[in-house]
Amino acid sequence: MDSDTPDDELASADQVGDDSGAPGPRPGALIAAVAIAAIEAAGIAGYGISIGFAGLQNPGSVAAPIVQVVLYLVFAAGIAAAGWALWRQRQVARTPFVVVQLFALVVGYTLMQGDGDAIHRLGWLVLAMGVVGIALAMSPLVSKSLVR
Repeated sequence: MDSDTPDDELASADQVGDDSGAPGPRPGALIAAVAIAAIEAAGIAGYGISIGFAGLQNPGSVAAPIVQVVLYLVFAAGIAAAGWALWRQRQVARTPFVVVQLFALVVGYTLMQGDGDAIHRLGWLVLAMGVVGIALAMSPLVSKSLVR
């Protein structure tokens, strides 16, 4: 097989699924995108649980922290579901994953405007994960590996 064309280099039969609709081997970019989704889901869940523990320290406002915990856990579950669907190489998972990465860009920028060096570094990290996540999700290898 002559590999002079860029398409041949990007998508050889041993790297991605074929046209039969069955998923093929997972490219590294897809695995990295799933890892980003897992890290983000764990981070959001951990933040939500920390809000719950902080709410226990202030018993006068129990309802608001409970609602926040539930919302953060639901959001974390959504990110995890998108990551799981990406792992299963489902094409419908890419849009929710990219939307989450766009939210990560907004959160990262907001954190960069906060006080303290640790918050600024966290903002840069979240921003970088969002940019890398979008780049990975839109990469040609990931596009070719996703099936309907």
